[in-house]
Amino acid sequence: MKTYKKIMDVLAGIEKLILVVSTILILVLTVGNVFSRKVIHRSWSFTEELVVAVFVLITLLAAALACREGELVSLNLVTERLPKKTKKPIAILVTVLSVIFTMILFYYGMDKVLTQLANGKRTFVLNWPEWIFWSFVPIGAGCMILHFIEYCIDFCTDFKFAKRKEEA
Repeated sequence: MKTYKKIMDVLAGIEKLILVVSTILILVLTVGNVFSRKVIHRSWSFTEELVVAVFVLITLLAAALACREGELVSLNLVTERLPKKTKKPIAILVTVLSVIFTMILFYYGMDKVLTQLANGKRTFVLNWPEWIFWSFVPIGAGCMILHFIEYCIDFCTDFKFAKRKEEA
């Protein structure tokens, strides 16, 4: 279990690093484009393509990290009022349904990536292959699946709570 948690901690660290770099990229591109339009009177036409694609990546990776903490898994208003013995089965049910939904997202994202690869379609302004941007969907969905399962294991085995007691 400890090896599994170390692997998931490394994955979460990579996701956080990608989120930081992506947020800085969006900030630089957006501020630079505004500066360019107002001062130089020339717009950076490529920023829209990049910013939209990176926002998709940020959204899915942030959702994956929220899954890791159980923030995206359930509505506490309902689950907190349930008897203690029904909380674990409900957590498992919610995880199974969430994983099924995310697997569908992964499947259709991969289908779109493979279609874009086969067609050789490219973006309008940057002329980059579109599959690069569409690959953010299955990457984010894959991370979400892993973190949904991680949270369910942590919740059902009380791993996080035991770890917090050790640290205290």
